[in-house]
Amino acid sequence: MRHQNRVKKMNRTKSHRKALFMNLANALFDHESIKTTNPKAMELKKVAEKLITLAKKKDLHSLRLAFAFLRDKEIVRKLFSDIGDRYAAINGGYTRVVKIGLRKGDAAPMAIIELTQKKEPEKETEKKAKAKPKKETKAPKVAKEPKEKKEKAPAKKKAAAKEAPGEEKPKRTRKPKAEKKAEEPKAEE
Repeated sequence: MRHQNRVKKMNRTKSHRKALFMNLANALFDHESIKTTNPKAMELKKVAEKLITLAKKKDLHSLRLAFAFLRDKEIVRKLFSDIGDRYAAINGGYTRVVKIGLRKGDAAPMAIIELTQKKEPEKETEKKAKAKPKKETKAPKVAKEPKEKKEKAPAKKKAAAKEAPGEEKPKRTRKPKAEKKAEEPKAEE
């Protein structure tokens, strides 16, 4: 009999299972739709719906409970400010699980879990209004030619003047080490 056997253990220890659902819940609230195996998605649905219910309460105790589970300030902030507001008028049914077939490698049943209410994309006019205007300078600056260019130009002319148009520079050849040692004068002690 399965009396009061509500938690699917998923062949993991309690700490591993808690870490798994913490990571999946963070990904779900961050991306608002994730692809995972069907059993994980069904268990994640229970966790995510409880967290969204906490976010709808908007009190300090609920915020601390959500943070104790998720352990990510940005995700908790998004959950309480954005996602909680979207579902304020709805009681339950915050997520949906859509089965998408079997995984190619091991034939595991796959599913997409997503939030039922997606964030509405902002209109272009609102984006432009929110964009910060560029700072204008008081007086336009006059572009000056860098000193490096002035110095390099005469150097090129000098190098061109040294080389005659028809002449080529002789190529340097390396002397063997034995010849170098013979040419160097020995230091007197």
